[in-house]
Amino acid sequence: MKGKIGGLLVLFLGLLFVAAGLVMKFAVVPMLAVWPDDVDSTRIYEGTLVTMLNPAALETMDVANLFLSNVPVVVDRHVTTEQVDGNKALVREVATMFGPGGEAIQGSEDWYTIDRRTTEHIANFTDNTMVKEARRGLVIGFPIGTEKRDYDGWTDDYQDLVKVEYQGVEEHEGMTAYRFTSQNGPRPIVDPSLLAMFPESLPRDVVAGLAPELGLSAEMMQQFAQILPTLPDPVPFTYLYRYETEYWVEPTTGVLIDYAKDEARILALEVDPAVISLGMVPVGEVFSLNYTASDQSIADAKDDAEDGKKLINLFGVIIPYAAIGLGALVGLGGAFMLFRKRRGAAA
Repeated sequence: MKGKIGGLLVLFLGLLFVAAGLVMKFAVVPMLAVWPDDVDSTRIYEGTLVTMLNPAALETMDVANLFLSNVPVVVDRHVTTEQVDGNKALVREVATMFGPGGEAIQGSEDWYTIDRRTTEHIANFTDNTMVKEARRGLVIGFPIGTEKRDYDGWTDDYQDLVKVEYQGVEEHEGMTAYRFTSQNGPRPIVDPSLLAMFPESLPRDVVAGLAPELGLSAEMMQQFAQILPTLPDPVPFTYLYRYETEYWVEPTTGVLIDYAKDEARILALEVDPAVISLGMVPVGEVFSLNYTASDQSIADAKDDAEDGKKLINLFGVIIPYAAIGLGALVGLGGAFMLFRKRRGAAA
């Protein structure tokens, strides 16, 4: 009798180990594979400010110095998790663009409320009024367990979803990564906070003097000269946005290993559709920037990805399968004890 009870206990213990391994792999680990509650990450990007409307020169109507051109810049991007509530997180992103002398040229601060599993925007669950409610799709990064498929991303300029297209698996910077691309525009900018960066209108004579500074072709200058007298004074402006982006993502962790972007905001004039069928004439770029992740940021991202993969493999593969394997062996031992006891009783 004691042998039978011992065999049952050993068999039960083996089944318990197997169950624990299965629960960890298929229940506990997926619950933990979410946007961390302690994110405090800084990434540095290097590039060129090809052109930018100079606010100081615009204030004084200094047409000769109205644009900054071909300025080497560094972009500092700091992302932190500010609040979590179950599967929801409030995330803050502060980006600052610095000139060659270390002076801040431009900065932004954004707040996102996201689903910690998908990193997609969700309804604001906090009392923070800085969160833009209209957002949808991916807003701050890729999810843990990034898939081989297209995603929907968000662009504030358009206040609309944009396609982030999966391009395939690549060996990039010494890691296996999924490459994604996204491009769009020129399309009208509709975000009021971004439109506030540029003048709504300017006197017609100032616009006439502005044209040569935009680097227009002879053909465009001729078209511009024909259109300008037909426009109201002051001349109202419309702005367009276009961009091209590349992402390299470590899929297990969703860490963005490398990133490259070329973007521009373009001044346009609204005209009578009877004159120009589109009803809009792009005049010239008032902001153009291209940049890529710095070597240090790529190295930091690779370290983060490697650390994350080790944790995921430890708790998602090694420990669960070890528990399942040990449980199977113990269970077999218990079954053998019962079988041997039964044969002994039969004899």
